[in-house]
Amino acid sequence: MEPTSTSANKLENWIKNRYADQKEVLNALQEYGVISDNCIDVKDVGNDREAMMWVAKNFEHYQRHKV
Repeated sequence: MEPTSTSANKLENWIKNRYADQKEVLNALQEYGVISDNCIDVKDVGNDREAMMWVAKNFEHYQRHKV
């Protein structure tokens, strides 16, 4: 069964559809300055489309090279 998008938040949908860890995704976005350090939940991300685009392009690379 394929996951479905139910939220208007594009980043939240990306995380759910890929069964990614929300905390890990937010940490990567914060580390690279894409989102504010004040975002503790995916719903706190105001620029969700921009964040989702960064994640879609860079997250796998980030995961492979994190220490």
